[in-house]
Amino acid sequence: MVKDINEKTVARWSLISNVPTEITAVELTTWYYWRWSIECYFKLLKQAGHDIESWLQTTPEAILRRLLISCMACVLTWRVQRCTDEQNQKVRAFLTRLSGRQQKRGKIESAPAILAGLSILLNTLQLLSEYSIDELNEIATIALGT
Repeated sequence: MVKDINEKTVARWSLISNVPTEITAVELTTWYYWRWSIECYFKLLKQAGHDIESWLQTTPEAILRRLLISCMACVLTWRVQRCTDEQNQKVRAFLTRLSGRQQKRGKIESAPAILAGLSILLNTLQLLSEYSIDELNEIATIALGT
């Protein structure tokens, strides 16, 4: 049961399972917690970030390379999302803003937003290593017709 501060029951839930009875409810809910974390990871890998089901690689080596890079990006995203120090809070806020994705009111930064922000940041850093600020300003002026 879930109770509010006045000890009033606000929610009740049951956990139904076919595991042996010697497994405690606490242990079983811990398993489900970790399973849900894994499902969230696959969601990030499949939908929110890397669209794994649309890949066009055909050789095992090419699939493995792309999968390894995608997995590293997801793990980095999770690390940034879960670190609680002040420095990482600023990084999360920056990456979410950079991603352009809106978050639900009162919700912390989402993994898809952090991943999108990381992608934009890394692409920007690559671009800045290849072009000077003056060259980028010139390109922007031409593109915007100003």
